[in-house]
Amino acid sequence: MKNTKFVILMLFLGFLGAKKAAALPAFNFYAGFANAWTSTSTTDVGYHVGWDASADVNWNIRVLLPHSASRIRSSTASILISPGFRGQFLDLAASNWLADGSRYRAWSAFGLGPEIGVGLNISHFGISRGQTFLLSTALLGNVAHYTQTSLYNAYMSWLIKASWDLELKHGWAVSTSFPVEFAYRADGRSIVSGLGIGVKYAF
Repeated sequence: MKNTKFVILMLFLGFLGAKKAAALPAFNFYAGFANAWTSTSTTDVGYHVGWDASADVNWNIRVLLPHSASRIRSSTASILISPGFRGQFLDLAASNWLADGSRYRAWSAFGLGPEIGVGLNISHFGISRGQTFLLSTALLGNVAHYTQTSLYNAYMSWLIKASWDLELKHGWAVSTSFPVEFAYRADGRSIVSGLGIGVKYAF
C-alpha cells in the first residue's frame, strides 16, 4: 500500500510538471569516514571504525514548481526525482574488545544495487549556482571479506542517505552525504554510518 501511494505521488508530480520537466544523467563520487556497530544474539555490541568510498549513477528528473521564479535573480525551485544505481566499498578495522575478551574481526565489503532519491533543487540560491537537498534509499547486495583470512560471505543491506550538493560552476558541484546502512550479515547485524565528501557532475 505504501509503495502504491509513493508511485501515485510521483505520477502526480510528473503530471503537474509535464511541460516543465527535464531528465538528465548525473555522476557522484564520495569518500569518507565510516563507523559500525555489530552485534549477534549471544554477544555484546562491538564498535568499528574505518572508511568507505561510493559512486552513484543517477537519472535526475526535475519538475519545476509552479510560481517558483524570482524576479530578481531568476531563482527557481524544482522537485528532484533521482533513480539510479549505487556501488560502494567499505573497509572496517576490528572492533573494540568486548566484555568476554573477544572482538569482531576486521572486514571489508563491496556492495551494488538500485537506489531512488527524492529532493529539492533551488537554482541561484545564495552565492551558489544552485543547491540540492536529497533523501535517498538503496537496496544493496554485498560480498564481504574478513581481513587476513580466506573467509567470504554475501549479505543484503538497505541504506538511507541524506545529501547536500552545492553547485559551483555549470554541471560541477561539491557534495556532502550522510549514509546509514542496515546490514544483515551471516554472523550478525551491523549498522554502518558515515560522513562522505565528494564531487558531482550533472549534465
